[in-house]
Amino acid sequence: MGEFSAGKSTLTNMLIGRNALPTKVTATQLPPVWISHGADAPYFRSTEGEDCPFDTNEIDQISPHDTEYIRIFHKADTLELFDIIDMPGISDPNIPAEVWERVMEFADAAIWCTHATQAWRQSEAAVWEAYSEALADKSLLLVTRFDKILSDSDRRRVLQRMQTEAGDMFRAILPISLTQALDAENDFALWEKSGAAEFVSALVGLSRELSAEGTDAGGTDPSTTDVENQRVAGAEAETVTPLNRRPAPPVSEGAVMPRRVQSGPRYRERPVRPPA
Repeated sequence: MGEFSAGKSTLTNMLIGRNALPTKVTATQLPPVWISHGADAPYFRSTEGEDCPFDTNEIDQISPHDTEYIRIFHKADTLELFDIIDMPGISDPNIPAEVWERVMEFADAAIWCTHATQAWRQSEAAVWEAYSEALADKSLLLVTRFDKILSDSDRRRVLQRMQTEAGDMFRAILPISLTQALDAENDFALWEKSGAAEFVSALVGLSRELSAEGTDAGGTDPSTTDVENQRVAGAEAETVTPLNRRPAPPVSEGAVMPRRVQSGPRYRERPVRPPA
């Protein structure tokens, strides 16, 4: 989630692989795009409840005004842990708030992207306030384009301000350069410098917690493809210590790799519903 051009679609590319999805999937004026693991044919669900197949080359023809969400499937390690819902910008004047509000009921967690040079504007805080009570402990605030802030003192000042203004509304506040993370390929030093390693570690820890909660509550068969059982909403730095309200659970060695998340058998108890 986040405002227009905050890095939400770049985050999706980082998590599941650059160019893994059709180019037009990241078009700005789309309804929420719900991405799951698999090879099923894409479809969109209308606001009337009808599931309609479509050609991904024509995805930009789908109207956000009468579509609840678009469903796309892709085989990526990350998607074995959780679904992703790539959301339209909350401030896009061409997309009414109800377009993204109607999928929030499906979200177990959220990743909010905020641009470092104008981080956590009042408009963002006003929108998130409606969801923070239910999702604060299950959501991450990403300060994107953090490498655009050049001095250490300015970086500290931005993060301290965000901790004061939003620290109790998120599980963790994490600075990141998504473009550096995408460029890292197999360069783990650059991956760490970008802030992506810290973020993915926190994300995997959160996913494991949510999966364990679902298992304890009698979660569904992980082999099912019923979207009602797999719901998750969806998302430039020197290394800066993240401002965590509480530490994420430890992630085993080898769990975090550039541009992807390694998923092992112990993470597959139950697909986690999408983060927003």
